[in-house]
Amino acid sequence: MLNDLLSASGLSRREGLALLEAASGWRREALIAHGSDPVCPAVQALFTRLVAQRRRGVPIAYLTGEREFYGRPFWVSPATLIPRMETELLIDTVIAEIGPIAAPSRLCDLGSGSGCIGITLALEIESAEVTATDCSAAALQVARNNAARLGVDSRLRFRQGSWFDALGQADAKFHGLISNPPYVAAGDPHLSQGDLRFEPSTALSPSSTTPGPMGLPPDGLSDIAALAEGACHWLEPGGFLLVEHGSEQQSAVMGLFDQAGLVRVRGLVDDQSLPRAVIGFLAGSSKL
Repeated sequence: MLNDLLSASGLSRREGLALLEAASGWRREALIAHGSDPVCPAVQALFTRLVAQRRRGVPIAYLTGEREFYGRPFWVSPATLIPRMETELLIDTVIAEIGPIAAPSRLCDLGSGSGCIGITLALEIESAEVTATDCSAAALQVARNNAARLGVDSRLRFRQGSWFDALGQADAKFHGLISNPPYVAAGDPHLSQGDLRFEPSTALSPSSTTPGPMGLPPDGLSDIAALAEGACHWLEPGGFLLVEHGSEQQSAVMGLFDQAGLVRVRGLVDDQSLPRAVIGFLAGSSKL
């Protein structure tokens, strides 16, 4: 029976149901309603395989291939970070800055990964023209697939490359630069715990071989420093840079924004009241 299979898995009911959905193709409501039904051998074999992987620590999102972000399903793969609820703060912040404005707004999602930030902004802000960049071709393919799945592929441009290098010699500047960059210092014990063990290291921690800009060592802040340092060249007057960071990094990130010449710099907190992001603006009047 389905219920017996779930009980024998040793997983929480929530995780077991998620894997059984993936193995059977049935929706969760149907699995619950038919909990006393027998299980076909093929479904049982696949579910058992998925359970074994989960018990080794493989994230549920990689086993099911999907994670919800801002109320929508996004495909993920081991080439991308798994979207997290705290990153939704970036969406809320951009909507507050740009949402009421009818004029076209050029936004750039730097280090797009699965595309959850840029695609969500395109869906939530009708006026948004979004460019999404990533150094990983595999991650960009996942993002392109998500854009097509959610019906906004015609409204996004995808560029491969490292940070602003991906933009080449583009003349157009942006009203908003948004990023959830690598910010976990190399050697941080969290990298060997939980889901982080399986997520792409280049999306979690800045390269340990590349010196950080502004004289910084290659630590958890070096990529954020690179974004702050280059932002003024790529922003329209009055435009903003918005980045996510670790909960203990806000003061340092605000200092980097100040040092780069951004103004009206302020820190933001997530739904748990933890310091989670910083926004700063290029001086001048917005051309929105």
